Amino acid sequence: MLNELKSNLGNVMRAYQAEGKQIPDDLWYQGCLIFKMEEAVKEGDEEMLLFLMNELVGGDDTAFTA
Repeated sequence: MLNELKSNLGNVMRAYQAEGKQIPDDLWYQGCLIFKMEEAVKEGDEEMLLFLMNELVGGDDTAFTA
């Protein structure tokens, strides 16, 4: 799942660059969240992973629960 998210985000960022446009800050933020999600998975930190997933989908803390 995370690899697919990274791939899709990378495609969008490359499309902005190909058009000579600046990459929006929210896309950089999403990239940071995905990176931190990978770290949470490696550390087995389910609570952090759920928090980051909620942030990625808009910050509603009821979207994903344990």
